[in-house]
Amino acid sequence: MNAALLHEDEYLQVFWDEPTRIISIDWKEATSGMTDEDFKTELTSFAKQVEDKKAPRILIDVSKFRHRPSEAVGKWRLKNISPRYNAAGVKRFAFLISKDSQVPSMASRSEGERFLTQSFNSNEQATAWLTASE
Repeated sequence: MNAALLHEDEYLQVFWDEPTRIISIDWKEATSGMTDEDFKTELTSFAKQVEDKKAPRILIDVSKFRHRPSEAVGKWRLKNISPRYNAAGVKRFAFLISKDSQVPSMASRSEGERFLTQSFNSNEQATAWLTASE
């Protein structure tokens, strides 16, 4: 991927790859110092970028993500962020996790989400899945 940097701050970098129409987040280790409110702010900003690009594919690199969001944040995300992804036309959402982490074998869909979510240990596998025909 030869992606363009859309945004960078202390917690993340956001990239857009026009040929594959993949928008991505590379979380930074500085997330160890973030709060749930910081996390919500970042996700809200990212959702706006997804909407602006009408991105059908999202790739989130969580291999350096250190914040542990509360259970309430997960519920907040499903209520406030997932509908925005649905409206933007997201079809597939991939997590890139550390190479030694266990990867679930099946893609899943959370309640209210119209897109499939899957985790991968390699960028190549994630990109291949994201760009496979739906």
